[in-house]
Amino acid sequence: MQAINMQEVETAMNKYGDIVLTKNEKNNVIVLSVEQYKEKLLDEEIEKKLLKAEKQIEEGKTVKAAEVFKELEEKYGF
Repeated sequence: MQAINMQEVETAMNKYGDIVLTKNEKNNVIVLSVEQYKEKLLDEEIEKKLLKAEKQIEEGKTVKAAEVFKELEEKYGF
């Protein structure tokens, strides 16, 4: 186990303000600004939704665009 260098953490806090300590897939500790962490979470959420959509397409769980637009027109009057 590697010890955290508090000077490096303090330097990061001085540079970025509030920070988040997290780990990557290689179990390395990563220092991120709060903004970077939010972007990381958003990217992961988008990737998760895209993978789900791709799986649904592979399984044939799709709806024709014409049907979707018809439903939107009926519901919202487009």
